[in-house]
Amino acid sequence: MKTRKISLWTVVILAALMVILAAAGFAKPDAKGQGFTSTADIKGSVMAGIAAARMPEENAEVLFETILGTKLSGYRDAESIAGLLYELRSGRADVICCPDVTAEYLLRTEEGLKRLTAPEDTSNGVEGGGRLSFALALRKEESSLCEELNAAISELEEDGTLKALSVAYAEANVPLDLYEKKVHGKKTFYVGVTGTLPPLDRYDEDGIPCGYSVALLEELGKRTGYRFVPIPIAVEDSFTLLKSGKVDLLFAYGTGRNTTPGEKDYLVTKGYYTMQEYAYLTLE
Repeated sequence: MKTRKISLWTVVILAALMVILAAAGFAKPDAKGQGFTSTADIKGSVMAGIAAARMPEENAEVLFETILGTKLSGYRDAESIAGLLYELRSGRADVICCPDVTAEYLLRTEEGLKRLTAPEDTSNGVEGGGRLSFALALRKEESSLCEELNAAISELEEDGTLKALSVAYAEANVPLDLYEKKVHGKKTFYVGVTGTLPPLDRYDEDGIPCGYSVALLEELGKRTGYRFVPIPIAVEDSFTLLKSGKVDLLFAYGTGRNTTPGEKDYLVTKGYYTMQEYAYLTLE
């Protein structure tokens, strides 16, 4: 059987063609989102966001299409911040969305991200401005506890402690991780923390709630006399755990004027932190 030999000139010509094709744009393209500068560029793109326990993906897609006035080609839920970043860096999503406070935290702590310019959010979400306030969610039979927490949050706001916590544990370039824990007495409540809203709601490297959530719960304990223990939970299980009594409160529930708390099947305290707008990140 005869073998066909390839001449040196053939090899040279093939190599030259490969170089020409690559230079002409046939090389592996960059991630789609790297060419974006504003949310006007994301038409037809896939967006990813943190899963909301009570909002299906298709509803989230409609929400962000309405906010941005553009049509997406899909929306993907992520169950964690690590999962959200994977969606973007793997190319499964072209852009990710998250609250502004979380976006700024990710820009400080993760390499290779950029924030897109977006139209002004004109929603009338919360009194005094902002789209959402983050609050504690409780079972509807805990109305007395809800009232005590509202009074404590008001006190923290009035004496400047709430702002001080935000500066140190959320808005600093390097937010504090640790907080001196003290035991408070008359009753213990377990608070579900999902770790999906850093730096307000985040875990340390061992998967333990740390920073702002622990600090705020400690301050609430000082003013109510209760002991609030943060417990790591999965976001998709959060309301199931609350309703079943496995946890007594959920730490980060976003609420605004248009939010109806689960058709009144649970209660929400007054907000402790206001989110001004959603932010949109892509790869640099």
